[in-house]
Amino acid sequence: MGGNQQIVRGPHTYLRLTLPETKAHDAPIVTLRPAVRLYERMRRLQQQAGLGREDDFLFFPGESDRSYALAVLGWLFRRLLEDLGLRDGPHGHPRTLYSLRHTAITLRLLYGSGIDMLTLARNARTSVDMIERHYASTLTGERNIGMLQSKRTRAIPAGHGLR
Repeated sequence: MGGNQQIVRGPHTYLRLTLPETKAHDAPIVTLRPAVRLYERMRRLQQQAGLGREDDFLFFPGESDRSYALAVLGWLFRRLLEDLGLRDGPHGHPRTLYSLRHTAITLRLLYGSGIDMLTLARNARTSVDMIERHYASTLTGERNIGMLQSKRTRAIPAGHGLR
């Protein structure tokens, strides 16, 4: 897969991915639980085909030219979107593989059960400012009305409430 990956099983199950450094970010990132099952299945199928070695990439493991593999993956993604009539986003911009990053971050903001932006930013190897400007810019308070109207389940210690 390029880089180092480790399946972590405990109270939470996830993949810990230690990827090459990008823009001065070198900390590992973690996945959601369903990624583990998919990863294991893909690796098992690859190993049955004589691939899936530790240094192989997850997609196109037999291809040694990573730029070519990425170009093919981008072409396949574009073709799929065209076939589904989803090539362009709501603002008329063409969707790309990079659009999946935007979708993933936005969905965590929407459905991440109170996830804080600092944790999300660190896991996405970006900044809180970047998330606020580019990913959270389309979100409104009304989209998370349940969170806005929720109450804490633990009591707030005396002297820490609003006055």
